[in-house]
Amino acid sequence: MRLPISVTGTSIPRSLFPGSVQGFTLWEILVVVIIVTISVSAILFSTSLTRGSDDLKILGSDLSKTMRLLYQEAIFENKNYAISINHQGFQVLEYDGQDWAESSQSFFRKVKLNESQKSRLLIEDLVVELIDQGDPVPHILILSSGEMTPFEWEILDTDANTSITIFGDFLGNILATDPVPQS
Repeated sequence: MRLPISVTGTSIPRSLFPGSVQGFTLWEILVVVIIVTISVSAILFSTSLTRGSDDLKILGSDLSKTMRLLYQEAIFENKNYAISINHQGFQVLEYDGQDWAESSQSFFRKVKLNESQKSRLLIEDLVVELIDQGDPVPHILILSSGEMTPFEWEILDTDANTSITIFGDFLGNILATDPVPQS
């Protein structure tokens, strides 16, 4: 059987003629759908594994920025601040001349950690026992004189099995590490 030839002298494929229908079989379509489903599932699964460490990295970045802002605010506004840390989160305290009270500024609000995140605080290489109940206790002092309590604050995410550490020194330098897998 010969292919029909057009007026220009080229051959015309049979699929352009009416009555010759070509398409995919049901099995071919089913195989493609299964391959796409498996690929999408693998992508979603792999990104959900890193989501916990990404959240932890963002938390570390936000905390270090907040602490730098507090340090600058303490110097410029001539105020003394403190950070009170417990297992569920932290809150910023302000010294009113007689007592430490929750900061009146809405930007420095109380922050809660996720249920899977736990805090551990070291001051002068000593582990500080964090208390979840009662009045907030000032742990990290940020003074108007430009001094700050040297600290090492580790936040562990038990779901992602990773942790970050925020370091602060006497002169107000603050550094947050990237998430590190825990063993």
